[in-house]
Amino acid sequence: MASFAAERLRADARIASFSLGGWDTHRGRVHRMGGALPPLSGAISELKEGLGPDWDRTVVLAMTEFGRTVRQNGSAGTDHETGSAIVMAGGALHGGRVLGEWPGLGQGDRFADRDLMPTRDVRAYAAWAMAGLFGTDLAALQNLIFPSLDLGPDPGLLR
Repeated sequence: MASFAAERLRADARIASFSLGGWDTHRGRVHRMGGALPPLSGAISELKEGLGPDWDRTVVLAMTEFGRTVRQNGSAGTDHETGSAIVMAGGALHGGRVLGEWPGLGQGDRFADRDLMPTRDVRAYAAWAMAGLFGTDLAALQNLIFPSLDLGPDPGLLR
């Protein structure tokens, strides 16, 4: 899949999207994560290899629409929650850092006393990448592409 995406991106395509399964961690989270991370890592590596010098103008965002609870459930898993994370890769990134704000896990720090408190809409990172890579208009990103998005300050994703 990543090789095919790289081939298309080296031709006419500018954006590729694909889904990797194995992230349902309602049960046995440790085992399931151990099975899901290698395919993600492999896909990113394969994409980098397939893009060659075009990797320098590439941003990869591995993201989800929901996160997982802080506490483990009764079946050694985690349930759906509000906060989430993104894995970013690519030669166009100003990398080597962690972005975002850590809300804490203490009493009163969690959303509904159960979830990691969201501090930024994950779509904002995709929007800032599109603005930087393609020159996409910020108003279009906030109103048309990602309706009701609060972009927040530019996180400085790109080199």
